[in-house]
Amino acid sequence: MKRQIGLALALSFAIAGAAHAAGPTVASLGYQGMDPASGKAPKQLVIFFHGYTQKGEAMKPVAEALAKRLPDAAFVFNDGPMDVGQGKSWYVLRGEDTNNTKGAAKELALKTVKTASEGLKVKPQDIVVVGFSQGGGVAFDAGSCSTPDVKAIVSLAGILNSTLCEKEAKGSAAKVLIVHNDADPTVKADRIQAFQDGLKAAGYDSKLETVTGTTHWPAPEGLQKAEDFIVSQLGGK
Repeated sequence: MKRQIGLALALSFAIAGAAHAAGPTVASLGYQGMDPASGKAPKQLVIFFHGYTQKGEAMKPVAEALAKRLPDAAFVFNDGPMDVGQGKSWYVLRGEDTNNTKGAAKELALKTVKTASEGLKVKPQDIVVVGFSQGGGVAFDAGSCSTPDVKAIVSLAGILNSTLCEKEAKGSAAKVLIVHNDADPTVKADRIQAFQDGLKAAGYDSKLETVTGTTHWPAPEGLQKAEDFIVSQLGGK
């Protein structure tokens, strides 16, 4: 009996030790997302910022596709802080922003990157931030205003948030990919150009991938280009 109790205790300690060794999870940070498919501690991190009236879960299919090629990556896709209809928003998009919600969104984005990076023990050079529509500008804030920059930023039909952070004098600037459907009914080509112009003024080069599509959400070809870019930046296959 004593031997059985001893074995049971040893097993419980081993399980506890393994859980401790694996480190914190995305959920343990109070965030919504996915831990690495490999079951190991994360080596890379992808942080998503959803579009206006969406919720974080809208970005989950993109994370799931990436997880197949980045098994050691963790993924974060939180909800924005403001209620809009059945979804969320990162800041006041229409009307006067009397409470500076754009500034608050920038601070929240920066805090998300910092907390996830430190909590999951993933260095900035192994982090990519991704945003759709309204979240595209928030993602740029998250990646470029962090110190140092993250590895790369992906904007899926993104729009500018506020005054952009200028490229740091030292260190490597984040690489930026913009994906846009040619017949996007919501974000027209001129707004994408404005996004690129803003990035250029801040010292960032960007690559624009325009694909055939009639929806605001990226067409499959655009999502594939974004996926390939993220995997290449994080050393996946």
